[in-house]
Amino acid sequence: MLDKVEGFVNEPLPRKFLFFDEMITPSLVQVAYWLGLVCVVWMGLDKLFHGGFFGIFEAVIFVLFASIALRVIAEVVMLFFKLNETMEIVAKNTAPAPEVVAPAAKTVRKTRKKASKKVTKKTGGE
Repeated sequence: MLDKVEGFVNEPLPRKFLFFDEMITPSLVQVAYWLGLVCVVWMGLDKLFHGGFFGIFEAVIFVLFASIALRVIAEVVMLFFKLNETMEIVAKNTAPAPEVVAPAAKTVRKTRKKASKKVTKKTGGE
């Protein structure tokens, strides 16, 4: 039984999925984009046939702007994943920063001035 589980985990797809070796969200974003595009066209057709006189105008404007907005949202999400991949590459290719040793702090010796003692004469009228 344990051999079957180990064989399943060592396969490429389950290993990528279970151990986060590869991101699956970019693939899901593409699928969500295509499903969203189908929904936009479907709603555009609904507006076209049930919108009355202005239905054609409304359907064209809706499909145009909604498909552009959907594409922009999908690209922004994909951009974050591309940035993550690029930062991983940069981190792998960058040598670790050398350890910076702080210079020894200079000991500043403050010399205190000796206060001069004033000799006060007591006047005799007290």
